[in-house]
Amino acid sequence: MNKKIYFIKEDDLKRLREIAKKFKEIGKEKEELNKKIEELNDKYLRTLAEFDNYRKRAEREKRDLIKYGNENLILQLIPFDEIFENVIKMTDRNSSPEVIKKGIELLKKEFEKFLESHGVKKIKAKGEKFDPNLHEAVGVVETDEIEDGIILEEDKSGYIYKDKVIRPSMVRVAKRKSKDNVEDKSTSKS
Repeated sequence: MNKKIYFIKEDDLKRLREIAKKFKEIGKEKEELNKKIEELNDKYLRTLAEFDNYRKRAEREKRDLIKYGNENLILQLIPFDEIFENVIKMTDRNSSPEVIKKGIELLKKEFEKFLESHGVKKIKAKGEKFDPNLHEAVGVVETDEIEDGIILEEDKSGYIYKDKVIRPSMVRVAKRKSKDNVEDKSTSKS
């Protein structure tokens, strides 16, 4: 058999060994990178699944909130139904105006407590100075007895929810009689 013999220089052999060593290192780095890519892909898929579960849970909670959001409010309104029933029973037994009035006053008192517990306050109007931020003038009452701008009558109560006016009070405001009006009225009577 003819065998060929090759002669390699020692420097070339060293370079070949270095190249082989680097090739192995690159192979190891490639394996490590592939593992990292696999891990990242796995994390990505898990995160995607978790987000999808979160989205579904949030949608379910939103539906439940819309469906049952007023449950607490309803539970707080049920005592009013019971008070109505008691007032009706009281009037069946005794239909005097005092009994009916007491029942209505009880309802009003409970309802005011309910509103206050939810941050709703009634605007004080009668006897107060007119404030366009809280009151809406629906009429003027001419008088000499009370100074201008004082509220004499309240047609509808106004309400503040937390710190926002949700309905201004509908009021009638005092206005001093003018001298012209007094003279006109006195001359028209003659």
